[in-house]
Amino acid sequence: MALVQLKLGDMFDGPADLIVLPCSTSGTITSFVRERLIHHRIPYPKPGMKLGDVSILPFEGGENIAQFVAFAASVQSDSSSPEAIRRIGEQIGAASVERSTIRLISTPLLGAGAGKLPSEAVVSALSSGFKNTAHRDARLVVHVLHKAVFDRLSREPVTHAYSTNVSGPSEPSEPAIRVFMSYSHTSAEHEQWVENLGRFLRENGIDARLDIWHLRRGMDLPQFMTNELVLANRVVIVSDDRYAAKADGRVGGVGWETMIIQGNVAQQPPESTKYLVIVRSPNVDSGLPHYLKTKFVIHWPDGMTDERNRQTLIRELYNLIAAPPILSRPVFI
Repeated sequence: MALVQLKLGDMFDGPADLIVLPCSTSGTITSFVRERLIHHRIPYPKPGMKLGDVSILPFEGGENIAQFVAFAASVQSDSSSPEAIRRIGEQIGAASVERSTIRLISTPLLGAGAGKLPSEAVVSALSSGFKNTAHRDARLVVHVLHKAVFDRLSREPVTHAYSTNVSGPSEPSEPAIRVFMSYSHTSAEHEQWVENLGRFLRENGIDARLDIWHLRRGMDLPQFMTNELVLANRVVIVSDDRYAAKADGRVGGVGWETMIIQGNVAQQPPESTKYLVIVRSPNVDSGLPHYLKTKFVIHWPDGMTDERNRQTLIRELYNLIAAPPILSRPVFI
């Protein structure tokens, strides 16, 4: 089920699918939000929103931050209400159902500043509204700027339910493994094969992310790829001769992804398994870009190995591959 988590820090410090900004019903914003709007060239909110309304729009130029930005009318005449915050939670939760692109949502303590609501009431109302409508794999991260407030909220007994299953605090839940699939548009047949693999992963509980499903017209391509790669728990690279050529030549979308991936790979520890490579070419060496030639890969050329390789991939993504246990030593006489 959907999760709500607390996090100490500025929500602009890390990537998300949707970032929520507070405003008043008259369209005014705090100086903190104004600085972010100017820096990231975000258009100002329009006046005339009702208390508890949410307006979502593409985040153009917000590379490394989010694909969408929302304005939440959390204040009216220097006041707010838990009911308004709950409505905001419901609307951003519903956005994760309406848009498969949105799974990770970042928000501040809406209504706790100018709205004068207690922080505890804000978190409770946001959590209640969000969980009522959100996609089962969605996650709302409530960012708290001040450590004293964060420590106080963390000590509250009720906050133990924020990161748990909505059915009860005794049933912890985890969001689906988020997997970004990087591939080249080699041919219609290849694209269909990748799409079928993505469908298979989603049918088996994995949040597979593909450009054909999650990239919308008008979205910034480098921003989309950056966000997806950073937010992914695992990245599946489907490589073939064309992918290798594009990666080595830094051509097109694969070229952009290669630059981002190489930087991220360099930051991973040697034992990291974040990047998993599938080679579709008959010859493994020709189907790999130079920077991936040291990787242990799944060789998956056309043939009758789909079911076996699908099971191998699933077990890798769920970390289910383990050595047999070491049993008792034999008795020597």
